Amino acid sequence: MILSHGLSVKRATGDTMIIPIRCWSCGKPIGHQWEQFKERSAKGEDRKKLLDELGLERYCCRAMFLGHVDLIDTVAEFKKF
Repeated sequence: MILSHGLSVKRATGDTMIIPIRCWSCGKPIGHQWEQFKERSAKGEDRKKLLDELGLERYCCRAMFLGHVDLIDTVAEFKKF
């Protein structure tokens, strides 16, 4: 499911996370690369080398990946229904 502000992705645990589809500064599409980045960085690969391989050369796009925090679990605790 694609949202207007981000890409909703199903994790193996069944919960959902939201990553912006485009970089907020330059507008480059980056959301489709998030899963690959997350999986490979979890395996211990060097993040700088990984970002280079994914083609994220601009510092604004790199900041989107390096600064992203999954808060969906925290937000989900405060359901209104």
